[in-house]
Amino acid sequence: MIALPMPPMASAGVHVLLSPAHSGLQRSLRQLCRDSGAVPRQGWKRTATVLGLSASLSSLLLRGRRGADTRTCNSRCVRRCQPTTLFDGQGDKFEVRDLGDKGKGMVATQHIERGELLMLDEPLATWPGSLDDALDDVDAWNLQILDSVARCSPKGQAQFWALHDAHTEEGEPKTALGIILSNYHATGGGQEACSGVFPNAPLFNHSCVPNVVHTWRDHGLPGAEDSMAIRALVDIEPGEELCVSYLNLYMRRAERQEELTPRYGFQCGCPACSLTGDAFAASDKRRTELRELDRVLPMMADLDELSEMMGDLKVVVSKAAVLIDQELRGHAQMKCRLYNDAVQLAGLAEDESLTSEMARLAVESSKVAHGPESERTLQLQRCVENPKDCLKILFGGQSEGEDDL
Repeated sequence: MIALPMPPMASAGVHVLLSPAHSGLQRSLRQLCRDSGAVPRQGWKRTATVLGLSASLSSLLLRGRRGADTRTCNSRCVRRCQPTTLFDGQGDKFEVRDLGDKGKGMVATQHIERGELLMLDEPLATWPGSLDDALDDVDAWNLQILDSVARCSPKGQAQFWALHDAHTEEGEPKTALGIILSNYHATGGGQEACSGVFPNAPLFNHSCVPNVVHTWRDHGLPGAEDSMAIRALVDIEPGEELCVSYLNLYMRRAERQEELTPRYGFQCGCPACSLTGDAFAASDKRRTELRELDRVLPMMADLDELSEMMGDLKVVVSKAAVLIDQELRGHAQMKCRLYNDAVQLAGLAEDESLTSEMARLAVESSKVAHGPESERTLQLQRCVENPKDCLKILFGGQSEGEDDL
């Protein structure tokens, strides 16, 4: 029988399992399990008008013929614990600093190049399931987490309980589920949803205009198959804080704050959230347009007239890329996903020239977000060279290591 680990500060009699009475955590779970859009679905007539789509594509989309999202994942989940090395507070080019009211955060100490690998982080533990499972049975999910943590070495357990718990009142002991809600990352997708918790990734604070990004598994680095890679999205100068994004970047400011506050316990004050007046309105407008454009692409896959829509596809992709440049500093991971979708749609339409063009753009973004030797980058490069077989390349030979976080 495995003894369940207790939080270091808990006294002998403190019960760390959650019950349905923990309404705060229950509310957090419901918040996290909702539709990421967080707003009523906009009418397609308005969407088509706002985005300036052609009359032919608009009329087809307005029929409501919705296809499956062409973005797919293939993953595996292993319930395990790794006695990883806890970050000691200083890397080659960055360190943990006290940021005043904001707490602690990662700050660059030297110039960091766009696309540079900053850190590889192995999970303390991964387990099957998603937040939907937690909402169904909080106690059972918390027990499963505790069981996973119990399999860790003493060092691994200490690393887990050292992580922040944003769902515990001051003076109360941490709970396993509270730590997970404050720090978890999805490590799988599709039919094999998994979750994991990492010792070092939570040290990066959030920004709605992030300058670093993390990816799971797909790095092309020997011995790093089960790790999270953190890379720079832009050139970063000494003194700049290194920030990732904790949420869907295509949400408006009010929606972002509504998601961040209950889960992480803070109001975001990043450059995007600090905007006022016309600049604030313009930012929200750009993100709304990005979300609506993101919805258009998977719908196009179900159109019988797809081969006639390649001009519209180029318009949608070009508009989205400009908006990403304007609003998100050219976020390479978002651009890679955008161009990857376009590669698939052009491949479905058997437009080899456009397939190769979109794959070339995807390769450049993937090198930054995933690394030049990642499986994703190498697959997209093969699509550039052999566009006729792009769907076979992307799906027939898809590896298990292509999941974004």
